Amino acid sequence: HSKARALLIPSSASMMLLMKEPKTGYDIHSAEPLEKVFILLRLLLVSIWECLVAVVSNVIPKGWCPYKSIDGQHILITGAANGLGRLLALRFATHPDITLILWDRDDLGLKKVKEECESIGAKVHIFTVDMLKSAEIKKAALRVMKEIRRVDILINNAGIGIGGKILEISEENVRKTFEVNTLSHFWMVKEFLPDMYDRNLGHVVSIASMGGITVAPQDLTTYCCSKFASMALMEGLENESVCLGKNGLRFTTVCPAYFQTPLLNALTTKTNTSVMTPEYVADYTVDAILRELRIVVIPRVHYGIYAFKGYGSLHRIRYLITTVSGSFLDRCGHAD
Repeated sequence: HSKARALLIPSSASMMLLMKEPKTGYDIHSAEPLEKVFILLRLLLVSIWECLVAVVSNVIPKGWCPYKSIDGQHILITGAANGLGRLLALRFATHPDITLILWDRDDLGLKKVKEECESIGAKVHIFTVDMLKSAEIKKAALRVMKEIRRVDILINNAGIGIGGKILEISEENVRKTFEVNTLSHFWMVKEFLPDMYDRNLGHVVSIASMGGITVAPQDLTTYCCSKFASMALMEGLENESVCLGKNGLRFTTVCPAYFQTPLLNALTTKTNTSVMTPEYVADYTVDAILRELRIVVIPRVHYGIYAFKGYGSLHRIRYLITTVSGSFLDRCGHAD
């Protein structure tokens, strides 16, 4: 972002417009009238620039943009024993001097992934944790900070999917859905964000869903509500971090449509929509993290739902884009 902002305006003008931000953010209410004008102008110009960068970033093919270096970093992935979490671990394991911290309640699955990643060359620590239980999350987090010292990239990937109409789904399943898909993100952030704040360095990633942008029609309202909440948490975290002057932190929210994982298989409500392979989603997720993108929709054709959600008939827009994306995935060989 700093390089992008440097290109925004000439250096002579930037001295006035890109004033040093106070550690606690903008204090526009106590500023002089002329200062308020400069602050608002700066915000306007930076916002326009960020929008242009976001549009271009989401159009450029995967792999065309430069990636940040994660050599030597510590990456924590929840739900890492199978599915997308396992594939992310395997992809990050290819980077030099990487330390992977893998969490899951599937102890046998964790041990298998550990062996796979270590064979590639990564250092791996595994923790058997039930993300339904905040006490286990806290206990494991304390061990991580004591034994491994820090987490540079936190990937909240663990998720649960339980279908059912609102009037039919049990209270137990509603609570379970929110405990894993939303509340566990709160507990993870509360454990690891303070150290990131102290270092003014870190990256928090949330594996959300297209269900966090628009509610799926296949009786998945509870699941989608939990994903809406996780997206709100990420937006709030970014806002709080900026206001606290913690500009070294990055936040990435990944919103994939249907893809083939144990999570999809566990849904009590099935879908006939074409689904992506987990490898396809993993590749774009790693690409988004290394490019420090804020919100990533997979496949990209679904950005239409995100962009036009407030216009016209959402049902018709969803039907059109889903039909187009299904055909696209079939042609490209990404659908099962």
